[in-house]
Amino acid sequence: MIIYSIIPNEIIFASNKDCPEMLEVEYEGEKVEVYERGRNEYVINRIISSSPKAFLNKNLQPGTVIKTNIKFAVK
Repeated sequence: MIIYSIIPNEIIFASNKDCPEMLEVEYEGEKVEVYERGRNEYVINRIISSSPKAFLNKNLQPGTVIKTNIKFAVK
């Protein structure tokens, strides 16, 4: 395969070593994607929902820290 691009190969074929592991969890009745920030802390990366109410909920906004003692399971 030949790629004709002005973008350097290092960017196109970059590895995801620096990306944290994302988990899909249900939080406050809506599905969100989170990653672990530290001990018992998760950060919302994105909302996975078709409900407009989910996007208006300030507790579900990307960047919000969720503090919990429960280890989320991958769904």
